[in-house]
Order: sequence, then structure tokens, then C-alpha cells
Amino acid sequence: MNDLIVLINSLNRDEVAAFIAFAKAKNQRTDVKNIKLFQFLQQGARRDLDIKIYGKPNKNALHALKHRLKENLVDFTASRAFSGESQEDMQLFKEVLAARIFLEQEQFSLGFKTLIKATQRAKSLELYAILQEIYHTHMQYAHLDPKTTLEEIIGAYQENERHYLQESRMVMGYATVQEALKSHPPNVYQVIKNQLDVFEISIDHHLSFKSLYQLMNLACEAATLKSDYAGVSILMNHIYNLVENKKHLADKHLFYHLEILYLMAGTCFRNKDFTRSQELVEELQLEMQKQKGSFKKQFLERQHLLNAWNHNYTGAPEKALEEIQRIKSPSLSTQLAEITFYFQQEDFSSARKHMKKWQHSDQFYEKKEGMLWVVQKNILEILIYIEVQQPDLVETRIKSFKKRFNKRLVELKEHRVIAFMKLLEVYYSAPQHVVEDHFHKKVERAFEWKTAAREDIFVMSFYAYLKAKMERKSIYQATLELVNPGCMEHL
Repeated sequence: MNDLIVLINSLNRDEVAAFIAFAKAKNQRTDVKNIKLFQFLQQGARRDLDIKIYGKPNKNALHALKHRLKENLVDFTASRAFSGESQEDMQLFKEVLAARIFLEQEQFSLGFKTLIKATQRAKSLELYAILQEIYHTHMQYAHLDPKTTLEEIIGAYQENERHYLQESRMVMGYATVQEALKSHPPNVYQVIKNQLDVFEISIDHHLSFKSLYQLMNLACEAATLKSDYAGVSILMNHIYNLVENKKHLADKHLFYHLEILYLMAGTCFRNKDFTRSQELVEELQLEMQKQKGSFKKQFLERQHLLNAWNHNYTGAPEKALEEIQRIKSPSLSTQLAEITFYFQQEDFSSARKHMKKWQHSDQFYEKKEGMLWVVQKNILEILIYIEVQQPDLVETRIKSFKKRFNKRLVELKEHRVIAFMKLLEVYYSAPQHVVEDHFHKKVERAFEWKTAAREDIFVMSFYAYLKAKMERKSIYQATLELVNPGCMEHL
């Protein structure tokens, strides 16, 4: 049932209409129960569906109908893909097949012309798998081609094979690193480097949009685990420059181009390059409109969220909240961002109200969002309870936090989180000392400080809470002074 709902929710308005037409065409009789079920689920109905459709309880028939509807949706999705994004690929496959038929029928001139045309198009689109098929065919009939030698074809085949194998190795390397990252290794960058070496992967212009996206995604996951986006900025910029040089292929690989724009915009934001981040978000928004907005639904929330983060850290908190509130059915990450904005504006009542909507256990949220998200959520929750003066909840949450996360944070070498929590306990037990020199010196000794340019924006945001208390400033003012000093001049 969940898979079925996910499939239905992934469709935009045009696709909904197209699916209903598709289902009507497939129905072999006047029975339209599958369309009725689709419409009920799309409208949010979940209970008594068998009674609504059959007029009486009939769970078995409903189960069969759900299965049939799911198959129809999968078939529809595949059909749309073949007629849409894969149109170039399908046309090339048809040309290769036609060339083989011409050659088998001894229409050699037409056969070789068709193969050469397909070769040129496949090269321009970097479709290495299709090129393999083209060269196989050409080699088979090379002795009958007066315009091309066998040596030329073999040379072209071997060069293409290198690119094709690199793409294949990239898939294996990506899968291996993703598996390794599940255990939160202490040196994630070394894990990535080792796997790139093992599979002999070179990061160059021969990699496809998909492979370049996979590399970017690995870099961002590593940066997230280490709270070190500055450490991957050189790699990210190198990959992005490769993408820019292949921009003439971007429309053909629109989905991966959108993913790349999103990852690059997020990296710039985490490195506090808000201007460039916003430029990339605006480009993302324009690209989302292409192909009749077929990927807009998948990227719209992420676009709004990045807009909101950029507004928030450039002195426009009202715009940040407006942007967040435009999102329908926000994800947990978006909800956490909204709570963070309320907290920084010292609207602790709203922050607590939104936090209380989360009724599941930390184990549940960790499975959905990962450990670091849960750590952020717990710290923010403790800060809120401190501000709304609920000492019992503060002490309970701190004790629970240490028991659940301290050992794992040590394994990840996230000593700054542990140091922050210790300072938070000191401040909470004796808040009057926070403005004194000895507390300031304790803070200085507690952290391994990075330069402002290299420090992650979210790490800075938590430290800004202590800075605000030490300097008797608002949380938001202290935050902006840390992450974007020039911004204060415009407030």
C-alpha cells in the first residue's frame, strides 16, 4: 500500500490526467474500478476502500485491485520514460537495429551510412553502452566497408571500451562506498579515495552526468559526516567545472543536472558562499521548468529549503520562514530548519510547539534521517527546554543524550559536539558565570578551532548560542556575526 501511495504522490497534474487516459485505454471492459481506486487514494482516502468501490466488504478483491493498479502505474512510468527522456537512446537503438537488417540484406551502403550516423550521435551524447553495440556490428561487417579499415574500428572500439569500463567501475565504486558509509567510518575521505583507487576511477570529462553526480553525492555525504564542507570544496568545484564543460548535454541528462545543481548550491551554502549558492538555486529553479516540469515535484521542496537557508543567514529571517511555509507536507529536514529559525528568533514557544509534533523515538528518526540529524534535533530540543525553563526535562535530555550518543561521537571523532554539551551543562548549572573571563577561557580551550572560512555553518550556529549568552546578545545577532559578519551592517 505504501509503495502504491508513493507512486501516486509522485505524479504531477499532467501525469495524473495522462495516467487516467492510459488506464482507460488498457481496460478491456467497462470496469473502471482501478481508476476509482486511483482517484480515492489520490484524494487521501484510506479507509473502507472496498466498501466504497464494491458496495460491500471485499478485502481480497481490493488487494487484487491494488496490485493491478500498482502494475499499471509501473507500466505507465516506464512508458513515459521511453517516450520522454530516453527518446534519443531509443532512436539510436532503432538505427542500430535498422543498420543490422540492411547489412544482413546486403544493402551495405545504406547499412554503413546508418551505422556512421548512429556512431556520431552516440558519441556526442556520450552513450558508451550503445557505442559498444555499434562497434560490435561494424566489426562484424568491416571486411565489406570500403571507407573504414578494421584497425580504425578496433581502435575506436578500444577507446570507447575504456570509457564504458570506467562508467561500470564508477557504479561499483559508488555502491561500495555507500555500503562503507553505513558504519560511519572515522576517515570517510580515505574510504572514498581507497575505492576510487581500487576501481581505477579517474575524475575527468569522460565521466557521464550520472557518474559526476555520484561522485558529488559521495563527497557531500562525507562532508556531512565530518561537518567539513570546506574539505571537499576543491573536489566539488573540479566536478562542477567538468559539468559546465558538458552543459550542451544537460537537457539530455536533466535529472542528474538538477541533482548536481542542488548539491553544488548546498555545498556553497554550507561554506557560507551565499551569493553563489543563491545563483545556483535560481538556475535550479529555471532548469526545473524544463521537460514540462517533469522533475519539479522532486526538487521543489529542496529549492525552497535552500532559498530559506540563504535568506536566514543573510539577514532576512522573515523571508526564510515565508519560504519554508510555502512547502506542503514538509520533510523532517525542513521541519527541523523551521524550528531552528524560530529558535534563532527567540520565538521559543513556536519552536517548542513544532518540536512536540514529533512523537516517535530517536531510533525511528535515525532510521529515516541518520544519526547526525537526530543529534542536531536533540541538541536543539535541549536548548529549547533551557530557554522555556524546564529544568527536569533539560537534565533528563542531557543524561539521555550522553548515554545514547557520546560513545558514537567519540568513534566519529566528533569531539566538538561532546565539548559543546559539556559547556552547555556548565552554563545551565551556573548561568551567571557565562559572562566571566574564566568561562570564556574554558570555551577557548574546549574546541579545536578552525578558521571562520573553513568552519561549517551549522557547527557555528550551535556555538552562536553560547556566544550570545557570553556577550549578552540575541541568538540571531550572534549567529550572523559568526557566519556572515558583513550582514550586520545591513540590519
